[in-house]
Amino acid sequence: MLVGGGGQDHEGGHTMSGNLHRAHRWDLGWQDASDVLALGEGVQVKVLRQDAETMQTDLLVKFPPGYVEPEHTHDSTHSIVVLEGLQVAEGEPMRPGDYVYGPAGLPHGPFEYPEGCVVFATFHGRSVRHVYEGSPADGSGLADAARESRG
Repeated sequence: MLVGGGGQDHEGGHTMSGNLHRAHRWDLGWQDASDVLALGEGVQVKVLRQDAETMQTDLLVKFPPGYVEPEHTHDSTHSIVVLEGLQVAEGEPMRPGDYVYGPAGLPHGPFEYPEGCVVFATFHGRSVRHVYEGSPADGSGLADAARESRG
């Protein structure tokens, strides 16, 4: 799933002119997000691009109606733009075109999706896996660090 320069293909996306990568949303299939983001059942992703060298991952994330993403941490910053539906970020409604930034290593959330939602997310850092109490990624120690930072 890693994409670099030099024309390598990635799940429906490809580089052009050696530097430009493009991916068509409808050419990519949705996949379960548990292996990618370590989020709960029903969340799906389309990985648009991953680059191990720059530690950047770009994806579409689809949250089912009623899903609640708990307060969490991860080893990367992320920027999110809501594309469809409603995201409630720490109590504030975010609609299509709205933007949310999440820091690396610091707890943020919860995020609620009362009517379902699709977002574009770009992550920069070592891991996009979400760490929260009971998550598959909880063994990294980030959940303990998040609890300690809250005091």
